[in-house]
Amino acid sequence: MFTLLIVVIAIALLFDLVNGFHDAANSIATVVSTKVLTPFQAVVWAATFNIIAFWVFDMSVGNTVAKTVDASAIDLWVILAGLLAATVWNLFTWYLGIPSSSSHTLIGGFAGAAVAHGGFDVIASAEIIKVILFIFLAPFIGGIIAFLIAMVTMSRRFFLKFILVLIGTLGIYLLMDYMVEFMDMKKEMMWITMGMMAIFILAYIYYMFVHGKRQTALKESNMYKRLQLLSSAAFSLGHGGADSQKVMGIICAALMVYGNMQRDAHKENEINSFFKISEVMQIEHDDAGGHLKKFKPEYGTVNGVTFYANGDDLIDVKTQKVIFHKEELNKEYANKFKDFKQADKALEKLHIYSKGHDIYDASNKQLIFRDHELDTNYSKAAMFSSYVKVTKNDAGKKIVELKEGHKIKTKVNSETMPFWISFGCYMMIGIGTLFGGWKIVKTMGTKITKVTPLEGVCAETAGALTLFTVSQMGIPVSTTHTITGSIIGVGATKRLSAVRWGVTINLLWAWVLTIPVSGLLAALFYYGILLFI
Repeated sequence: MFTLLIVVIAIALLFDLVNGFHDAANSIATVVSTKVLTPFQAVVWAATFNIIAFWVFDMSVGNTVAKTVDASAIDLWVILAGLLAATVWNLFTWYLGIPSSSSHTLIGGFAGAAVAHGGFDVIASAEIIKVILFIFLAPFIGGIIAFLIAMVTMSRRFFLKFILVLIGTLGIYLLMDYMVEFMDMKKEMMWITMGMMAIFILAYIYYMFVHGKRQTALKESNMYKRLQLLSSAAFSLGHGGADSQKVMGIICAALMVYGNMQRDAHKENEINSFFKISEVMQIEHDDAGGHLKKFKPEYGTVNGVTFYANGDDLIDVKTQKVIFHKEELNKEYANKFKDFKQADKALEKLHIYSKGHDIYDASNKQLIFRDHELDTNYSKAAMFSSYVKVTKNDAGKKIVELKEGHKIKTKVNSETMPFWISFGCYMMIGIGTLFGGWKIVKTMGTKITKVTPLEGVCAETAGALTLFTVSQMGIPVSTTHTITGSIIGVGATKRLSAVRWGVTINLLWAWVLTIPVSGLLAALFYYGILLFI
């Protein structure tokens, strides 16, 4: 099985390579069609930012993909069949020049092979529905944002434009600040986005006070050509981050399946440390005001005192007293916790693995939850005292359950993902982008609508904003769909007839068919594999 795991990881990285040149058009179509960069310069530019995305994005989308199928109900042959189907479909659509979604190809293949193996019960239907819904929502959202950005950008009323840009920037800042606080968005992503917006604002000021209101079309074109480099870089970041996560999610699923198989065979100690992966658990519920609250159990020990973290509070496990409250020292523990950073560094995430509804502490293999019920013998039960209720069954035995309205969510722990795998995913998509995808560039850059540098800036900026925000919600949105919708949005600002709707409808059919065709192809691959094993 270890050899099969290596083969699965290798094919996943191969799919990422194919994904790179299949979806290269998403990042470079507009800069090539507007002649801002030569094709060679464009692919190098995009590939560079595909790889830089490694330091910007987290595992939100990867977690969704990994959780699409119950890892305890499938085997590595299922994942192999899904990857083979996704790779074949990607190569086929690339050959025909159809900008289909690599994301949906991957998810469709994974789900199709899993259904062939264990039926529809192994599928997380909520995750699949979310993916299908955004087949239509992603281009719509990208198109609306692109339309609004284009309308503001092309306005000749400078001060009105300036005010609207400031309002939009403030709105984006507040949204991303919320995501940093409640959705674990990396701060790097927020500051990259805000930096991009700041450069746009400075460009408008430059336009006003240096060139004046009557700027010639040539100067305006040159300015937007320079800005298009920035918007293209931002979209390439989004493309590399969003698509690499999906492959990482599949590899995570493979590692979890391998771990479960070893545990079932009582060979967990034989798992190579390079391939161990765990999950982190959190409890979600709505507070009295209807706002989503998340409790992530984290704990550590400093000077003999064991504590866990709940938001900004550090709480003593034994006494249930607050040690720190909003980073302020409690006098009772002043001598033991003089340095908050020391305590903060001591925090260790509660690493877990799950088998069906059973969740285990990976450090000592203790059962934490069985069928979403808290094991009364678990030594850190006090950690969950605010979120559980104690009842007795007919035999008088205590049963500890989550309170009504509370639910357990598990996430892949990106910190335990082997570095060579996670960075390898970003590296492979970057190398794939270097190969280019010229047939799809032609479709994206010229066939949908004629794109000017100004419109290219608007489309790519809208696409980047859509990817940056939707990805943080854990939704594996398609970069292909997003940029296509954005190009349509800017085309519609001129007139609706400027968009070649016949081409667009053909693309829509390709999008709708991708998941079922990939799923069917994966099922066939799976049944074919069964004949040889």
